Parts: sequence; structure tokens; C-alpha cells
Amino acid sequence: MRIVLDLQACQSASRFRGIGRYSMSFATEMVRQLVSRKHDVIVLLNENFLDMIGPVSTNLQNQVPDICFTSFRVPTPCAAGNPENGWRLRAAELLREHSIACLEPDFVHVSTLLADGWGDDTVASVGELGVSFPTALTHYDLIPLVMADVYMPEGPFRAHYLRKLESVKQADLLLAISEYSRQEALKWLERSEDSVVNISSAVNSDFAEQSESLSDIDGVMARYELRPGFLLYAPGGFDFRKNLNRLIEAYASLPATLREQHQLVIASKLCDGQREAWLRKAGDCGLVEGEMVLTDYVPDYDLIDMYRACHAYVFPSLHEGFGLPVLEAMSCGAAVIASDCTSIPEAVGLPEALFNPRSVESIAEKLQRVLTDTEFLARLKAHAKIQPSKFSWVRSAEVAVAAIEKKHHELASGGYVPASRSELPSCDSLIRMLEKSGCDVVPTENDIRQFRECYTANYGIRYL
Repeated sequence: MRIVLDLQACQSASRFRGIGRYSMSFATEMVRQLVSRKHDVIVLLNENFLDMIGPVSTNLQNQVPDICFTSFRVPTPCAAGNPENGWRLRAAELLREHSIACLEPDFVHVSTLLADGWGDDTVASVGELGVSFPTALTHYDLIPLVMADVYMPEGPFRAHYLRKLESVKQADLLLAISEYSRQEALKWLERSEDSVVNISSAVNSDFAEQSESLSDIDGVMARYELRPGFLLYAPGGFDFRKNLNRLIEAYASLPATLREQHQLVIASKLCDGQREAWLRKAGDCGLVEGEMVLTDYVPDYDLIDMYRACHAYVFPSLHEGFGLPVLEAMSCGAAVIASDCTSIPEAVGLPEALFNPRSVESIAEKLQRVLTDTEFLARLKAHAKIQPSKFSWVRSAEVAVAAIEKKHHELASGGYVPASRSELPSCDSLIRMLEKSGCDVVPTENDIRQFRECYTANYGIRYL
């Protein structure tokens, strides 16, 4: 088979979050297994993130040399969050799908479809071109749909997300990152049982293998103004489901003597105004300066040392597709306490480590226990040595590749043949499709010019 892997998740802002980390680790092992099974692999990247093409391709090629890289070009800006980009977004979706079809793939895997594209120029869709090619998506979660009262009020984002969901429904195969996310897809998307496969998750090898000799715990403690015995949370963002409000309230309810000995450290990238807002929240809860530390973005090599140095890692999220930071922390030897909901118990694997994330009292009780009960702390640390070994990128990739091969066999047995380049719509045909798309935005002459230039560039196929 010729497999095309769309790895935009490793280029976009997702690279700072769990999705980007998951995508790169999973893709590396998936490519390795595809090549070993004599499949041809082409990695597809987005020229809107030109500065990340080199790092992504170099990273993968260092691991698995026998793969090709190509890129696609689309009109910009096309982020869905700006209504003025409406025509360019539809145009970008058609051009991306056309560029993939030009590669005549037997199967396409997309690292993320739902997570990006609202605030940046990531482009992903399924079925817009009218020329089918079998597609598998890594399926992380349906958080905006399941928590629609919080994440999807009436408005442009709701319309955007629901439209993206239609693309998800068009995919031939969903590769779910946990059994919870699989069940979620079956329930909310009404998929057939065999079209959603649990491939699970694992930890980036860096978190388990970074040598102690490379450790710089003293330097990290000094750079981020941390004191020994701190509690750590690396939420990967500050949105509602990360539950930081309740964590701060629970921490603030602890005895002052405990807070003096154990800072609460929040390690995550801060956007404009967030530091001030969260420090205000801490002050309103009665915390004094130095009790809560906001680090801003922490690179992996520093985060590993934070995991190693913390007294315990706390993960109070309300909803996760898997909860990868839990395994990362355990891989570095950290004691972990976490939420008892959605996929998180799958990652934690220890009932007594769990708390009710919607109860400030439950969070506080578990915090106090992990800070004062030495036997409990020892059990958590002992469990941390065992739990991560139950998850493996090799196993995840094996399940994924087997599912793709099975689906391809089913389709081929049913008569499916990839469309040839000669059968694809012409540039003018695509423009006529856009005219009938119902988009309210009228393209400018520059938009049309950009479209034609992108079409020509993509049709030429440029291997990197």
C-alpha cells in the first residue's frame, strides 16, 4: 500500500500540547512498522507552517530513513475563526484533498482533524473533494460536543465544529486513543463497532530514558523559583475542563503549614492576560506570593526534571481523551493522584489514587493525604514503576496498522480502486465547486490567483 500520513499536528500549536506529542511519537512507530511491512510511506506537511517542516521531517527521518516527505500549499489566511476567511477555508480544504489525491494513496492517516484550524491555518477535511480515498483519523475526544454547554454556545465556533464533525463521520476508520474515547465515538457519532478501534497510548521515550546524568534538577528549581516538596500540574492549557479553579481552591483549603512546605506549581504555556487572571484567583482564595507558581511554557527536558523533583503530580482534569501527562509523570517516578472520570482511570490504573474532580473537598482530601501519609505516597511511587510499562507505542502502532490493513482489504475486496491523477477535477472545476458551496464570502482576484498558484504547485508534487 501507499500510505499518506498528514502530520500537521506536529507543526501547529498542537505541538505544544498532548496532541502534538502523541502525534509525533505514534507516527514514528507507525512509520517504522509500515516500512517493515513493505508499505510505501509519504508524510504530508503544510507549507503554512514552513518553519516546522524541517524539524518534523528531520526528527522522523532520523528514526526511519526510508520515507518520503511532501507538502501542500493553500491560500492564506484561512483560519476558521475569522469569518472573512470563509472562501479561503473552503478553497484550502479542496486543495489539500486534491493534493493528497494527486499522490494516489491507498490509505490516508490524519493526525488531527478537530483540534486545529479555528485559530490557525491548519487545514483538514474528509470527503469535500468528491474523490474518495480511504481515511483513518486519530480520534482523541469529543469534548466540545460532550461539554457543549461550556464549549459550544450558539455562534460561529459551534457551526465550525459541527461541520468538522461531518468530516469525522466520513472517515473510514477512527483510531481512538483510549477505550473511553472509543465508546464516546460509538455513542455520539453513531459509528459501527468495527469502524472505531482502541489503539491506546504510551509515553514518549524521552520521559523514560533521559539519563540521570543529563538531569539539571537544581538548575530547574532555580530557574522556575521552585522549592523542594512542590506539587505539580502540567495541564497543557487553561481551559475550563483543566479544572484549575477547583484545584486552586482545594490547595488553598489546606493548612497553611502544608502550603508553606509544598508549593503548587502550574507548568503550562500562558497566553496574554492569563498570569494576571490566575494570580488574582490565587489571591482571592487567600494564597500568598510564592505559594502558587505559574511557570509559562516548559520544554520537555525541564518538565522531566520537574516530574522527578515534585512531591506528587496532581491531575484534576474533568475530561480527557487519555490523560498522557499521568503516564509521563509516572515514567519519571512521580507519585500521581488524579480525577476519577472519563479516560483518566485507564491511564492511572490505581483506584485509591483517584478523586472526584468536581468536588473541592475530594481534591483537598487527596492532596492532604499525599502530603502527609507516607505509606500512601510510597504505594503511589511503587505503582509508578509498573503502570507505564503496560502501554507501548509499538502495541499502539501494531493495532493501528493492522486495522488499516484490514480496512484496506475490505475496501479492495469490494472493488475500491484509487482514483488516478488523470481523473481528478481540474482547477476550473474546483473553482466552480466553490461557487456552488454556499459560502457567503466573495473571493477577491488575489484569492483566485492564489488558488490557481496553489493548485499548480500541489499538482506538481514536490518531494522534500
